[in-house]
Amino acid sequence: MRKITTDISGPQWPQHLWPYTYTHGDTELLCFVDWEPADRSVGWTGGAWLIHAYAGGVDVVDLLKDQIVKDIEREAAEALQEGPTC
Repeated sequence: MRKITTDISGPQWPQHLWPYTYTHGDTELLCFVDWEPADRSVGWTGGAWLIHAYAGGVDVVDLLKDQIVKDIEREAAEALQEGPTC
C-alpha cells in the first residue's frame, strides 16, 4: 500500500493576490485580495477586491454576507495602502 501525504497547513499561495488577515471578534479569515494602489495623479483612490477567504483551510468567500465582503475589502485596501507586508 502506498502512503499519500497531503499538505493541510494552508491554501496554496495565489502569487498574483495579496494576503490579508481579517479579524472580527474571535473569527479570523485568511483572505486573498486583488489590490490596486492609489494613483492620486488621476484621482484613483485605490481598492481591494476579495477573491478568497479561508476559515480553517476552507474557502468561505461565497458564504459571506455582502457587508462583510465590503468591510474586508475596505480594511484590506487601507492596510495595503499603508504598506504591503509581503
